[in-house]
Amino acid sequence: MTAIDEIHSALQQHNSGRHAAGVVPRTLVELLANHAPAALSISGAGQTAWNGQVVEAGEGILGLAHWDGTLHLDRECILDPLREMYSRSGLIQSDAMLTRYREALVTMLHEQSHFLGPSGATQEAARQAFKQPGSRALEEGVAEAWAHAHLDDYLTTLGVDQVAPGIDQVRAEPSYQAFVPAVTLLTDDLDERTGLPAGETLRALNRETAEGQWPLVVDLVYCSSGLPECVPPNREPVVRLRLENTLRESFRSLEDFEGHPRGYEAARSKSTARQCIDRLNTEIQTAERYFQAPTRTPDQATALRSALSGLAPPKTPAQSRPTTTAGAEVTNRTRQRIQPTPTPLRGQGDG
Repeated sequence: MTAIDEIHSALQQHNSGRHAAGVVPRTLVELLANHAPAALSISGAGQTAWNGQVVEAGEGILGLAHWDGTLHLDRECILDPLREMYSRSGLIQSDAMLTRYREALVTMLHEQSHFLGPSGATQEAARQAFKQPGSRALEEGVAEAWAHAHLDDYLTTLGVDQVAPGIDQVRAEPSYQAFVPAVTLLTDDLDERTGLPAGETLRALNRETAEGQWPLVVDLVYCSSGLPECVPPNREPVVRLRLENTLRESFRSLEDFEGHPRGYEAARSKSTARQCIDRLNTEIQTAERYFQAPTRTPDQATALRSALSGLAPPKTPAQSRPTTTAGAEVTNRTRQRIQPTPTPLRGQGDG
């Protein structure tokens, strides 16, 4: 049987339900059946929206977490390396081969991250939230950063470290360099603000869909500041919305850096995140002074209103502009192959 036939047979067997779930995988079919429960287990999320189906991805796409719950994976870069990995189970292999397997597995984990969410979350609500400014950059950055940070746990849970000895000794660089550095800086900052253990904000965001990610960030920012002690209850929604609009706009701008060299993307991502955090701190301090101030004269009130003018006026988040790749609107969370390149890179579309 050829490699192509083996993959076709594995997909057919998996999608027909003729597979062994709840076991340590020893074949590609068993991996397909068990990879999502492993992602759910290590994440601590309430549910996965994966519908259990896996199909071959279209031309140029490495992976796609479709809104209907179907997982799309590329044959050449994902399915075939994983088939080969199990065919060489237990053998000592080169770092290049191990890195190839690792890239395939981190793609699989990244895509499953998109399906994770709290109990009761819906894909339709997530899809609508994903269209809002800054949502794509946050969700993609979180999925990629979390997948790389927890990949070794994932491999151990699936027994891959026994199938491919040494795979935990090689590393693969994260993709999405326009998003990941900014997400890393923001989540590290939130850990510090709130006194959470390192990496906890990233883990918490990964357990949310796009519907809940930015509200969670705003909640962490707001509650770790002095605002809860001084903002009147009737003004709290306005202050929270202003903070959210500031964060969203900064992360929306990250999309402008996509398609540039990795070093440029990473540098601009970091500088944008630092500016975002600085602006956030300034706005929090200004709001704290405003609401804590004693009775103000008309002139003082006018001066403070002027100081607050940098905060977005109360409004719902603006509708996002269509996100395009190569001139065409992208309607799903799509990881794309960029050719030519020695190691497949992953790009992300809108959903």
